[in-house]
Amino acid sequence: MRIKITKSLVLNAQIHNTETVPAALFPEGEYLANLTPDGKIEVINTKSIKALFSFSQFREKVSQGDFVVVEA
Repeated sequence: MRIKITKSLVLNAQIHNTETVPAALFPEGEYLANLTPDGKIEVINTKSIKALFSFSQFREKVSQGDFVVVEA
């Protein structure tokens, strides 16, 4: 799916699925988001940097207006 981040956010992120980064900037714009095998939603910033959300965390971001689902 594609999502739009409506304002620049600093999110906890991972690099290459192994290293957790305390904060990564996700500027306002459109991003690819995938459902992982363990039921998380990953928002991909670059090929190596992504943020993971549980469904409830993702839904909260949508309800707050931080994320808009552009294409499912």
